[in-house]
Formats: sequence, C-alpha cells, structure tokens
Amino acid sequence: MSLTIISKQFKTLMNQRFDRWLVKRIPVVDSITLNRGNTFIFPSRFGLIFLATCVILFLIGTNYQNNLILFLVYFLLSFMITCLLLSHQNLSGLRLTASQTEDQFANENCAFTLRLSRSKNAKANCAQQTSFAFKQASSTFPATMAEPLSEQQNISLFAKSTKRGWFKPGRVTVQSYYPFGLFRVWSHIDFGFSCLLYPSSIENALDNVVLNGDETEAGKQAAKVGFDTFSTLKPFQEGESLKSIAWKQVAQGKGVFTKQFEEERGGDVFLSLSAFNGVPTEARLSMLAYQVLTYEQQGISYALDLGKRVIEVGSGAQHQQACLRALALYGEQHA
Repeated sequence: MSLTIISKQFKTLMNQRFDRWLVKRIPVVDSITLNRGNTFIFPSRFGLIFLATCVILFLIGTNYQNNLILFLVYFLLSFMITCLLLSHQNLSGLRLTASQTEDQFANENCAFTLRLSRSKNAKANCAQQTSFAFKQASSTFPATMAEPLSEQQNISLFAKSTKRGWFKPGRVTVQSYYPFGLFRVWSHIDFGFSCLLYPSSIENALDNVVLNGDETEAGKQAAKVGFDTFSTLKPFQEGESLKSIAWKQVAQGKGVFTKQFEEERGGDVFLSLSAFNGVPTEARLSMLAYQVLTYEQQGISYALDLGKRVIEVGSGAQHQQACLRALALYGEQHA
C-alpha cells in the first residue's frame, strides 16, 4: 500500500473523529453566540513563520550577546501576544441566527441565510475581515465581511447539489485572520440547514394526454382572451382600440360596443411518469418538472401521476409546489 493511500486514509480517519468530537462540543443550534467555548484559535502559516523567525533571532541574540536583537525579539513576541487577544476579541460576542430556507432546484446554487448581530459584551467593530462558508467541499461562493459589523445584517451562503430531495450542506465555518494574519480564529457551527431540492428542469415537448370535458376540473374546455373566436360584446371604454368597435351596432343605433374574442385551448393536461418510455427515472422527473413549470406559466390546469401517488387536476402556486415536492421526494419512503 502506497504512502499516498495511507495518508488519505489517515486524514479521513482524523476528520471523522474530529467531526464526532464537534457533535459533542458544538451540537446543532438555531442560534449561537461565539465565545471561548465554541471558537478555536491557532497561529496561521504566516504566524508560524513569524514565530520561527523570533526563535532564530533569539538564538542569534543570545549567542552574540546582542541586546538590540533581544529587544527586537521581545517586542515582536509582545506584538504577537497582542494580536492573539485582538483576534479572539474580533469574533467574541458575535451572534449568528439561521433563517428559514425555502425549496429550491437541484444543479443550482442554493441560498441559505444567516442573520448576524452583536451581543451586549461584543466590541463595537467586531467581525472584521470575517468569512463564512460551508465546511463541505461542495459549497461555493463564501461570504466575506470586509467591514466591521455595525448593526444587524443578513448574509447569504451558497452551496450546490446535483441530487434532488433533501439537501443538507453541513456545518458553517466562520473564520477570521484579523488583525495582521498571525492567528486564525474559527468555529464550525451546525445550524441544521436543510432544504428540499426539486429536480432540475429539462426542456422537452409538451405532448401529454389532454383530459376530455368530463374529466376536467371545470367539466368543460378552458378558454382565454385572444383573437381566434368571437365571444361577446361589451360597452366601449375610453382608451380601447377603434379596430375592436362593433360598427354594425353603432350604425343600427344600439350604442358603442367593442368585440371580445377568445382563444380556445385544450382541456386540462394529465402528466404521467410512465409517458416517457426508455428514459431514465431521474431524467423523467426533470422533464415532468419542466412541464409543471411551463403549464403553470401558461395558466393550464394539470394533474400528475407518479404511480403510487396521484395529484388531482389543479393550478396555482400551491398546486405547483405540491407537484414539484412530489417529484423531489419520488422514491423516498416518506414521500
């Protein structure tokens, strides 16, 4: 077994043990205030180089009995200790609260919101040069605060997943190298973030079964205003086009009316998972998601058949959400 494989296995083992320890040290919370009990501080790479330089200078100063070099070493060490206190103080008292997350689509950057505020013991200009990002590698676009936190504000964190269903991005890493990059102060916080991901829509032909008049929700074919078939007359209103005026009625002295036309369309649509023969299941769900979005945008009522679950004919935002959630949870035990 090569050293590379052994190194990866050892690193994985250590990360797993560290994650188990984190669960006990920092459990899942909705809101948390950073303090000594839930933050960690350690010299950064630059800080370690700075400290090594101080050790080398100290050895040179003592070897040559040079008081000027020793004075410089003591000054640098006192400067480093001061930075240690300022680094911890920068995040101490910062309060983070998770906001509720709405359903989103897979294969897109999912947004999760954190509300930042200061506790009574926090300093006025806390959280300087602080970054927020998900600990997992799938996360993207870390949020960074270049300016100190003056008042309460919200920040958005983004993570991406290619799978539909429930998505849990994991712990949020809060870290800062303020003020001079000598120390890294960080914490891994689990806010229990999760959101339901709908299947990513795949464009396809809208050639589904159209229900007849007896099967539709209204019991008849739908129609919308258009220019295909004459519908009725209505009193003329100022601002309407003169082309739509019924001049025949005007000539007969019946008054000024405008013609109303309607564009006929088919009945309610029946969407079925079994309609796409030979297509993988995930692709079918994505194609159905596209059709749900398209028919909803067009104002056409539709039903959805997923085999074990059937959603009756309907339309509107709640009906669309119910269909998309059913697609997202298809195949799960509690779908």
